[in-house]
Amino acid sequence: MEIREGKLVVRVRLEGKRFKVFEDALIDTGAVFTVIPPVIADFLELEANRSFPKAILVTASGLIEAPVKILEKLEVAGIEIEGLPVVVHKIPDPAPIKVLLGINFIEKVKLAVDGKQNEFEIQDPK
Repeated sequence: MEIREGKLVVRVRLEGKRFKVFEDALIDTGAVFTVIPPVIADFLELEANRSFPKAILVTASGLIEAPVKILEKLEVAGIEIEGLPVVVHKIPDPAPIKVLLGINFIEKVKLAVDGKQNEFEIQDPK
């Protein structure tokens, strides 16, 4: 996969119980959680995370509290992750990408970045 404008961007499939959507996502090593916008969470009919219902986020606007829901399945580069907790929060405009893949995603895969070659790779660690 190619690094675009200094960013690790990848196509993902997000799934709820009945529906799925395809989006571009930014791999964000500075984000603890994976973040999806409310419109996608609502469309996918995601359920609240009962053991961890809210998260406190540090944003450019200050501290905010956002709901945590469970994504049925996330697929990226042929790797499927089930039951991933996601924070539901709208990334402010004019950001072109509305989905962030945070550390809670990165720790489930093998991410290799080759800055010299301007490319990165995501692999299943199994």
